[in-house]
Amino acid sequence: MILYNCIEKACFIMKRLPGGGIKVFDMGEWEAFSKQERLPGFLNRNGLRTRSKIFRGFRIHRISDCRGRRKTKKVVLFLPGGGGMQRATILHYDTAARIVKGTGADVYIAAYPLAPEYNVRDALLWLEKVYAALLKKHDPKDIIFIGDSAGANLILSLTYRLKEKPGKLIVISPACGLENGKTRDIRLAMEPYDPILTVEMNDMIAANWCRNVPLDSPDISPEYIDYNDFPPMFFFYGEHEIFYPLVYAYLCMLREKGVFFQENKQPMCHDWALCSFLREGRRAIRTMCGLITE
Repeated sequence: MILYNCIEKACFIMKRLPGGGIKVFDMGEWEAFSKQERLPGFLNRNGLRTRSKIFRGFRIHRISDCRGRRKTKKVVLFLPGGGGMQRATILHYDTAARIVKGTGADVYIAAYPLAPEYNVRDALLWLEKVYAALLKKHDPKDIIFIGDSAGANLILSLTYRLKEKPGKLIVISPACGLENGKTRDIRLAMEPYDPILTVEMNDMIAANWCRNVPLDSPDISPEYIDYNDFPPMFFFYGEHEIFYPLVYAYLCMLREKGVFFQENKQPMCHDWALCSFLREGRRAIRTMCGLITE
């Protein structure tokens, strides 16, 4: 935690600087940044192999272990977060590579439609077709969904839409309570404790990624999903997130309804479970590998 605490303090300093946080980007810069899709070089080293293809207009990256170590029938569909406005980052690719090495499973990183050109429902419709293609090759119980932040919300909403559910969901830092009113006040109260996110960022996401979709729709907010017949869910989230009180309330609701899930909560920031440069992040990724192979 010593390293994490130092990093968190540095993030708070950067966030408070003039032009920090969401002020770094205007809408045009977000749009340009979201279209960047450069795969890091390390993905084609150390026994890994990447193959990319265009599927119905959008790209899917398949990361495999070309040495055949610890082969498993399981495959992973990984939906990176980024507010529905940003492509996968180095943390997503690093996590995917570690999962491939740790399990032998193929990991598919889906570059789903993004705002401002598309909205969350466009992404879900495309992802339904991606899942249908996976079902032609794999038993649904052998398919694991992983998503963080906006990607976490997507895997929950996608599972709700599907008749044949995947085997498990690994849900990292979901974005709960994007509605206005009381939930916005809760997020504002948590903002001083979050070293990364701001409510202003949430507002931009709601205006673009959630465009023309009610914020209480199960396509956006996990709280409004019917969890009957859902597969096991495994949550990783932090106490230093603006979403923390809302995620906590959401999980209490699931517990009261008898929905099966497990949680891993740390006094850390949004998406800490993807941070392999932290001991806690490496431990979380090893836990994910165990969940995939068991």
